[in-house]
Amino acid sequence: MRRIKWIVILSCVLLVQCSSSNIVSSWRSSDPTNLKTGRIVVVGLIKESDQSLYKQMENHLADDLCNLGYDAISSNELYGSKAFEGLDEKQIISNLEQHNIAAVLTIVLLSKQKEKYHAPKNAFELTAPFNDDDFSVYYTAIYSKIYEEGYYINDTYYFWESNLFIMPEEKLVYSVQTQSFNPSGKTILAHEYGKLIIHDMLENKIIEEFHNQK
Repeated sequence: MRRIKWIVILSCVLLVQCSSSNIVSSWRSSDPTNLKTGRIVVVGLIKESDQSLYKQMENHLADDLCNLGYDAISSNELYGSKAFEGLDEKQIISNLEQHNIAAVLTIVLLSKQKEKYHAPKNAFELTAPFNDDDFSVYYTAIYSKIYEEGYYINDTYYFWESNLFIMPEEKLVYSVQTQSFNPSGKTILAHEYGKLIIHDMLENKIIEEFHNQK
């Protein structure tokens, strides 16, 4: 058991070091946090057009908490895809209490930005060596390079926030802001994000490394 959990912790560290996502800032309450009992529900707040993304984000983070011994579940598994849609504040709280929810961990996509820019060809990346003492050869080689069209690059930036609320007080005890740059896919993004948040929560002692240890 100890070996398995060390592997989980080590994988968090390695993924943080080579991830397309990184933490911008994080905060934790000075009050002690007790999450040893009760269920944690992971709630994604992402636009409907990115529904498949929010499900993967929720599931990965909930699974990572479960791997450390916590009773965690995604909102899409517990409530379905609509979650708290159409409910007022009292109804939401009542719903959480009925499912013995001890904490709510949100995943909020604050913004998603796309940039497209032109990358010109390098005038000095010549396909063959030339004699730069010969002006006509030099001119012809450079001229042909600077008038090539080059290519376009598309960059995508995601800006995230996750907050942990202790129930039923609805008290905020942890908050983290992250950014992701050109993830290679939704599954990779969700996997990296989960490991990144788990690592930071462990570092801030919001959760325990060996929660399930006997």
